[in-house]
Order: sequence, then C-alpha cells, then structure tokens
Amino acid sequence: MTKTFRCSIVTPSESVFEGEVEYVSYQAWDGQQGIMVEQSPILAKLGIGSLRLDLTEGESRWYLLDGGFSQAGDGILTLLTENALPADSISLEEAKAQLAEAAARVTISGEDRSRVDHDYQLALAKKSMAEMMSGRSKAN
Repeated sequence: MTKTFRCSIVTPSESVFEGEVEYVSYQAWDGQQGIMVEQSPILAKLGIGSLRLDLTEGESRWYLLDGGFSQAGDGILTLLTENALPADSISLEEAKAQLAEAAARVTISGEDRSRVDHDYQLALAKKSMAEMMSGRSKAN
C-alpha cells in the first residue's frame, strides 16, 4: 500500500506546490480538515487559515490559505485558493500592523463590510501563523 498521494496548490496566478504528501491539514470554512492517503472523495470550501503539508521523510511545509475550494479523490488533492502564502515569508511585525489597520477599519462607516471582515480575518490568521512559526523556530 502506498503511503503518499498527490497534492496540488493552485492560485489564479501560479502553481504554488505540486508533489507527493503523506498528510494534509487545512482550514475549511467549517473547521480544520485532515486528508490522508485513500481519502474518500470530498469537496470542501476553504476558509482563511493554516495549511500543513506533511511530505515524505518527516518534512512539513506551512502556508496561509485565503479561501477557495479543495477536492480530494482518486489519490489526488487539489487546493484552489486566492492566495497561498508560505508561512516562513510572514513577518510577525507586519502581521501585527496589518491586524491593527484592519481592526481600525471595523468602526469606519461606509466601508464594504465583507471586505473589512475578510481583511480582519486574514490579518488575524497571518499574526497567528507568524507567532506559531516564531515559536517553532525558537524550539529548534
């Protein structure tokens, strides 16, 4: 029995990742979703949040997803997202600044409420991921 399956992460502008993985965990709109080899077919709406790819030989890669859709079946997982930002490219200071700016916009009248909510959720997820990655690097 094979221990891996094919995973693709695609944005409107590029293919972010294409390779074999042992496990994938991502933020769906209704909670965290985990995918393993021989997963039953599933179609899910992605939320804003973390994506972890467990590659062979114990390596993991982390990304921040910005919504989209996932489809799993026939040994392939495809994640279609607006953006997949590598976790190691996120600065904690920049994430905190973006969160403060997004929080300030919440109280401004006339703003597009759905855009403000999206920007706030994205900034909060960036800050959380940057803090997590900072903690992981200190532990190593």
